[in-house]
Amino acid sequence: MLKYLLVALCLGLSFSVSAQQLLKGRVFENKTRVGLTGISVQNLNNKQSTVTDNNGKFSIGAKVNDLLLVRGFAYQNDTVLVTKLNETEIFLLPQQHMLADVKVTSAEGPSMAFYDPYYHGQTTTYQRDAAGNIKGGLTFRLHYFKKDERRKAKREKEDKVNEVQLEIDRTFTPKALAKYLPLKGQDMDAFINLYKPAINTYTSNNFVLIDYLNGCYKKFIQLTPEKRLIKADSATFKP
Repeated sequence: MLKYLLVALCLGLSFSVSAQQLLKGRVFENKTRVGLTGISVQNLNNKQSTVTDNNGKFSIGAKVNDLLLVRGFAYQNDTVLVTKLNETEIFLLPQQHMLADVKVTSAEGPSMAFYDPYYHGQTTTYQRDAAGNIKGGLTFRLHYFKKDERRKAKREKEDKVNEVQLEIDRTFTPKALAKYLPLKGQDMDAFINLYKPAINTYTSNNFVLIDYLNGCYKKFIQLTPEKRLIKADSATFKP
């Protein structure tokens, strides 16, 4: 009896080892595509862990449907579902540190002059006494500063939106998605038209590309070929 138990145990261990394979990958900083050193990669299923090398590369024992926890100093943690054992790329978002607003007020108050005819409306003017004589010291035109800051903030916001949209467009191409999805031709085009995410979805804190694609793919394969094309056309040409 003991002999049979030992044989069964050995067979079970052999099956477990054969199911476990080596997953290779690389961790990048999001958008810059710089390989990140010293990032911890932990397999939450088999409890194995490793750290990325100087180029952001790692290898770890894993099998399909294992969950990896990826974390590093100054970066947001991420979890990655192993869908296949090909070499994979992982992108981490930097931590966002918000500084408190600093309010600047003028000692002159509301009476600060808006235009100085002697100095041609420059952004700083000399303070004057009651008789109009220069008494030294500078008055800063905060109106101009605030106006410039608003314009700068607006430009930065527009640039940020354009940058994110370009990143989405580069990510959701047939060539890029072929690494994750077993789709080709019309099916891949229909998938992209249906499930390319909006900017607010793509930039949300809980957005993980692998999880998003996995969820969308499950919905997509439930559609008939006709419905895939119809829905894709409506998604492409809706006003």
